[in-house]
Amino acid sequence: MFCAAFISKNHSPTNVGKRRIVAASPTWWVTSILIACACVVSADTRRPITQETFRLWSGPPIPSRAEQIPFVPGLREQTIHQATENSDKFLHGAAIIQYQGTLFANWANSPTHENGPQETLRGRRSTNLGLSWSALETIAPGFDGEERHSHGILFEHDGQLWTISARFGNGTRGRRFPGLKAEAFVFHSNTNQWEPKGIAMHNCWPYDEPVRMPNGNAITGGQDRNGLPVVAISHGKNFLEWDTVNIPYPPRLKPSYAETTVWANDATVTAIIRGGEKVAWVSTSHDFGETWETAKPSNFPMPRAKAYAGTLSSGQRYLLANLYDRNTLVIAVSAPGETTLSQLWRIRHGPSKPPRFTGRAKSKQWSYPYGHEFASNLYVVYSIGKEDCGLSILPVKSLATDH
Repeated sequence: MFCAAFISKNHSPTNVGKRRIVAASPTWWVTSILIACACVVSADTRRPITQETFRLWSGPPIPSRAEQIPFVPGLREQTIHQATENSDKFLHGAAIIQYQGTLFANWANSPTHENGPQETLRGRRSTNLGLSWSALETIAPGFDGEERHSHGILFEHDGQLWTISARFGNGTRGRRFPGLKAEAFVFHSNTNQWEPKGIAMHNCWPYDEPVRMPNGNAITGGQDRNGLPVVAISHGKNFLEWDTVNIPYPPRLKPSYAETTVWANDATVTAIIRGGEKVAWVSTSHDFGETWETAKPSNFPMPRAKAYAGTLSSGQRYLLANLYDRNTLVIAVSAPGETTLSQLWRIRHGPSKPPRFTGRAKSKQWSYPYGHEFASNLYVVYSIGKEDCGLSILPVKSLATDH
């Protein structure tokens, strides 16, 4: 047993996210000096669990070498889309969903660079559980000037298939994405076409399939035009009106692209945030996402890369994320009904093939995962080298926990 003295730094209780507030300015107060005795060692043994650490992982110690983590039993892999000499050469931010027996996947495409001019939202479909995929289709066409469409989310609402695509380039200045907004598109089965429905979100780039909450609203995680963590909350069943809510954070998080994903259980919403210190950051709301606690570092290792949170039909929470670096893509799950993750498998491991075409921000990687459960499998899409769209199909039964 040992004791360690440290200074606890917390936000003022009044510094919380509010509806329609779109910029966060964290302020710090030194509240007290705490004495932490008998520090519990976390799964990542380099990070002790203290009052400043969120306990996201409750399983056995996570190996320091990813090679020691097993692969998901029975997983299958394929590539949905590959860049070619005669097509757009940048791809990122894939999403996937099943609608009326067809799998729809979409992603951001641009001619050369990440977030470059003329970026669009494109996709493919599969009618045979992902064995083969249709010709490429354009969903959000982009623009001739500085404004562009980019990747977003897929979901079903009132019996219709929706996608909400990020859009930025013109408008209110921002450190990352000037004029950031998100535009809704609805698929019409009778015409086989996507129809634009207008701007649904302001100052939010959404990242996960919206979670319906008991109060009638839906919630999705995102980031704002300055790269700061936010969520968007619907106006009930009106999915053309969403409010953006800040998540307060300490300077230690060092937000750069603070992409956020959420779990929701009754009034409690848990946000997983991309941040610094090589761990996932976590914030909690106890009022359906209206206000938030200051984000804390967790005891789950994660590099600066977007994660994806979801819940399986078994009642297990899951987190798709990179582990240590973008060479390893993993899935961590909870036991049914539990809120901490306790078991871990690899999905992809080792450097991907190098990008075939030059472009800003490209490198070997498996990144930006997005998951959707269908037909007893979890379909996971992700970027390969920011050039191709990969798919891994995970049997849900293989994700059962040992306890």
